[in-house]
Amino acid sequence: MQEDKQPSTQVDGEAAGELNVRDGAIIKPAPGLLSRRGVHPAAFAVLVIALSAGVSALVAKAVQPGYVVFDMKGTIDTFRLQTAQTPLDEKAVTALTTRFGTALDASLSDWQAAHGGVILVKGAVVAGVTDITPLIQADIARQMQGAQ
Repeated sequence: MQEDKQPSTQVDGEAAGELNVRDGAIIKPAPGLLSRRGVHPAAFAVLVIALSAGVSALVAKAVQPGYVVFDMKGTIDTFRLQTAQTPLDEKAVTALTTRFGTALDASLSDWQAAHGGVILVKGAVVAGVTDITPLIQADIARQMQGAQ
């Protein structure tokens, strides 16, 4: 009697990645991103990158200073016009000008320290930035009246 040898449907000691044997062909899973071992690390990497980008955007937004404009030329011109209309001797004009310069510097420094923003001159900005000129002029006027 002759024994018919048929290919077995299972091979003893299958390799770890082998699924089954059909007609003598070993079927293995396709390697890549969709295999069970590749999906979890890839999803974790995408999650970490997304979280990192979100945190970076928040930090950049929080650290970036605000920008405002101040009409330095207009403020100085207004002071000159007001000074020219009052009859003062040269010594009084010099003292008044010095007091104005000190008040201007102090007002701008105080605003910057309180708000942490960047103050730009009005001529350097076309549009889209808050104008703090009235606030600074009011503070200068208050300081000038208090110094008399």
